[in-house]
Amino acid sequence: MEFDTPQALLSDVNSQLSSLVEQTGGAEAEHLRLLANVASTKMKSNDQKLIDNQDDNLKSDSGENEPLIV
Repeated sequence: MEFDTPQALLSDVNSQLSSLVEQTGGAEAEHLRLLANVASTKMKSNDQKLIDNQDDNLKSDSGENEPLIV
C-alpha cells in the first residue's frame, strides 16, 4: 500500500500508481502527471495564502500598529 501525494507517487517510477498510469499509454500518462503537478502547485499556493492571512491577522491583533494613547 502506498501513501503520499499523487505528484510524489507519480514521480516515483517504482510506485504502483506510476506503474498503473504508465499502462494508460504515453500521452495519457504525461497528461495525468501534468494534472497532478498543477493540483500540487495550486495546493501549495493556497497553503501559502492561508499562512499569509494568518500572519496578517497576527500583526493586526498585536496592537503594534496602533498609536500610543497619552
